Amino acid sequence: MNHRSDRADGLSTSLMLVLSFGTGMLDAATYLGLHQVFTANMTGNVVFVGLGLANADDVPLLRATLALVGFVVGATTAGLLQRGRKAWPNSDGVAATVLIVAAVVVGTSAVVLHTGDLGEIGLDLLTGALGWAMGAQAVAARRVAVGDVSTVVVTSTLAGLFAEAVWSGNTAGHAATLRRAGAVVTMMGGAVAGAFLLTATSIALAVAVPAVLLLVVGLVTLTRVLLRRRQPVEHDGVVGAEDRDAVRS
Repeated sequence: MNHRSDRADGLSTSLMLVLSFGTGMLDAATYLGLHQVFTANMTGNVVFVGLGLANADDVPLLRATLALVGFVVGATTAGLLQRGRKAWPNSDGVAATVLIVAAVVVGTSAVVLHTGDLGEIGLDLLTGALGWAMGAQAVAARRVAVGDVSTVVVTSTLAGLFAEAVWSGNTAGHAATLRRAGAVVTMMGGAVAGAFLLTATSIALAVAVPAVLLLVVGLVTLTRVLLRRRQPVEHDGVVGAEDRDAVRS
């Protein structure tokens, strides 16, 4: 297990599970409402692109490609932003900034969807924008460093859950098992909620709720950053120059 995951506290875990729930909602909304395309689960889109290149029928090659490209660009953007900046698993400034910006992008997408018929080109652009937000979110989640909760995919989490749980020798420990189970359950629950919300109301609302969740998590993370910066790290009562630089990061 990544040693950084042990540094994440209960609140960080809860926040990442909230994002997993929102991801499930968003993927349900975009898959059912945007021609069967995921905007967060890139495993599905990679397969869709492969099938489309093989000329399989009824595969949304263009939109799956746009979601994939958007995700890659979003992850790259967040990666450039984090370059040279120390990661703080429970109070990371880069993560807070990225999550808030991603919330604005997803929220704006919801508003655009609410305005009415966008046409094919508009929906294509929207797919890329949502993919961008989810790619950025995935990088932010990595900096928060909650083990096995990537917020965008649960494939490896499922493998770890069933390979290392109590019935398989309990090598992961109780906390890791609960964390992994929570990631799977919250994402599935989000997908159920997203599907129901899309059917009962509109795709705009099904996209707006994940935006709100993203914003809440980003603001809570930002609050933790500000609190952490008010408490410089001390060594024997003296704050070193390296510590002061880290606190400002």
